[in-house]
Amino acid sequence: MTSSNDTDEVDKRMALARQVFLDHPGKIPPQHQAAILAQRVVLGMAPYEAYLAAGQFAFRVIADQTKWPKNSDPYQVMWGQSLHPDGSQIWMTFQTETQYPGEGRIMFRVFFENGIATEIGQPTESERKP
Repeated sequence: MTSSNDTDEVDKRMALARQVFLDHPGKIPPQHQAAILAQRVVLGMAPYEAYLAAGQFAFRVIADQTKWPKNSDPYQVMWGQSLHPDGSQIWMTFQTETQYPGEGRIMFRVFFENGIATEIGQPTESERKP
C-alpha cells in the first residue's frame, strides 16, 4: 500500500522528470523517458535517470581513480556519469512497486559501468540484511 508521503514524493519526482525532459531536449532518449514515466529502471540508463525512475535509493560508489581524486563526493561521481561517463562502478538499490508490476514492493539493485545500467536484479537474502 502506498502512503500519502510516497505519493507526494512520486508526484514531485515525476514533475522534476518532465521538467528535465523540457529543459534538456534530446539528452534523455525517448525510450528512457517512457520508462522513467512508468517508474521503471531499464538497462542503458544513467544513474540520474534511474533515480528519476525509481526514487530514493541506497548506493555504493567506487570512483574511477583515473578521473576522480581520492575522497571525491560520491554523488558528484554518480551524477557526473550522465554527461561524462567513466570507469566508475556504481550500485544503486531501490525499493518500488513499479519495477516488477503486480509483485508488490520489491527491492532491486542496479549496477552501472561506463555510466550506464548494465545489470538489474534482486539482492540475495544475505545482502538484504543490515
